Order: sequence, then C-alpha cells, then structure tokens
Amino acid sequence: MKPLAPPSPDDSPAPPAAERRAAGGDPLAEALAACAALTPCLAALPSLADPDAQRQALLQLPAALQAAGVALARLAATADAAAPSDGPGDALTGLADRAQLAVASAALALHYPDAPLTLIAVDVDHLRHVNDTHSQAMGDAVLRAVADVLRAQSRPQDVLARADADRFVVALGGPVSTTRALLVAERLRAAIEGHGWDGLAGGLRVTASVGVATRAPGEPLDDALARAGAALRECKRGGRNQVRSLA
Repeated sequence: MKPLAPPSPDDSPAPPAAERRAAGGDPLAEALAACAALTPCLAALPSLADPDAQRQALLQLPAALQAAGVALARLAATADAAAPSDGPGDALTGLADRAQLAVASAALALHYPDAPLTLIAVDVDHLRHVNDTHSQAMGDAVLRAVADVLRAQSRPQDVLARADADRFVVALGGPVSTTRALLVAERLRAAIEGHGWDGLAGGLRVTASVGVATRAPGEPLDDALARAGAALRECKRGGRNQVRSLA
C-alpha cells in the first residue's frame, strides 16, 4: 500500500479550510459542537409565527447542517482509521487487502475532508477462462501483471488494493472531478489491454472492465464499493473491456 503523499503539481490542492480542519482538533468535540450549534436554530422554528421569520430561520440552516455533516464525516473516518492496519496485505500481488483499503480510505477522507473519495474498481475479464485454458499459475501471473500495470499508472497519493479474487480497487487521493476520474479509468483499461501479454503465453489477451463510483463524506466504504461493483456489472452486460460510472 502506497503511503500518502502531497498532490503532484498538476493535481488540485486541498482547500485551505480543509487543510485547517485536517490539521488538528478533536473530531468528537468538533462533531458535538457542530451538532449543538443546530439546536437553537431548530428550537426557534416552532415559536416563529411570521412566514418571513420562518423563511429567514430556515435559510440559516444549510450552513449549520453542512458544518455538522463535515464534522460527523470526520468523526466516522477517525473511527474507521482506528481499525487495525497491520497485516501482510495481499500476498499474491503485494497490494493492500480489503481491510487495509478501508483504513487507507479513512485516512484519505481525513487528509482531504472536502473531497469525495473516488473509487475505481478493475475486474479482470474472463479470468476463469485463463485458469481453465492455461493453469491456475497463469491466472496468478495475470493478476500480478495487472497489479504492476496499476502501480505504473497510479500516483503516490493513490491507494491500490486487491479487494477480491479478480477485482482491484484504486482509491484516488485528493480532489478529482468525474471527468478526470473517467479519464483515469479509461487509461487504466487501455494500459491493461495494451500490456505485453504474449510474454506470459503466446496469443494470450487480457482485458478488464472498469467501474467508477464516488464515496460521499461519511458514507460507508462498502456502499461506494457496491456502486462500483454495479458499474462493473453494467460493463459485463455491455460486453466487457469498457468503463462505466455510477454516482
């Protein structure tokens, strides 16, 4: 698993406010304070009889709700990060395993609290056919090669994991637009297809389906991974070797 690193020059930096929140403060105290700030706003609403006063009071709520949401997301990320992170990772590829992905994703949420985490799921097409036609050892060699391709195509702040038997996940570190994420996903797909697979076996061709999903602040990682998996199923229904996205 790659350590977190500052964004490269061509990546969008985290907003100054996000950097201040990530730099310090007790997440529990911040969450309690942010939620407490909502109480007087909500308590005043029933006592307001004038529609204009009610409207003004309601218009003041979004900022307080946003602050509470950010504080609660940071608290949730801190709880995730407290989970054990030690372990060998994925023995076959040397990437992070599913548990380490959860911890690293929580760390990314803390490092970039204002940026939704973008997940790219990469599923090797027809890996079972490779195993049946060649051997299990050849299938393992394909997985190791795909892991190497993902390493070569990723940035230092990205997190790479093998989340399932034939599925990889790339968690993009830092603010990434949907358009940029789709471009990255397409680059990964093309790099896998264009890899020199003949070096493993003559006539071998390997492709991958790629699903993109965004994890909202405070959302469980499994929910975002499930959407990425749904995008992969759309790829398979569409013929594989393509990129699909689900919000």
